[in-house]
Amino acid sequence: MAIGDPSQILKKIGLKVTKNREKVISILQESRRPLNHHEIMEKLPKDESWDRVTIYRALSDLEEKNLLNSLHSTDRVTYFELKEEGSQTVSLAHGHLVCNSCGKIECIDDPWNGIPSAKQLRGFQTESVEIVFRGICKSCQ
Repeated sequence: MAIGDPSQILKKIGLKVTKNREKVISILQESRRPLNHHEIMEKLPKDESWDRVTIYRALSDLEEKNLLNSLHSTDRVTYFELKEEGSQTVSLAHGHLVCNSCGKIECIDDPWNGIPSAKQLRGFQTESVEIVFRGICKSCQ
């Protein structure tokens, strides 16, 4: 996860600091799993007014600046998570479990074997890695 003050993160990646972007980063920092737009909207403070389109735009801007990973569930809903430390590449040991029944996405944080070594990649410059296991979650079984 990207750690630190959301306003500093925005400055570091060259985006204007806005209330919407700061709040989206803060919500994703607090989450232990990827969230979709609807879930992010539900976590915004209820005592303030939030525009759905502006939040979509904030997510798009953050993704364009390589701060977010986007994942697509089986029901075509896009989920977002912060990249680790705001880096340009995802940790090679980070994967996801996607339920084919309910669409829920969970993170796999523990490393496992089966990731290709640098030698096996033969100089291929990796820009992103997606490790996704699709199946049925415990709740849907």
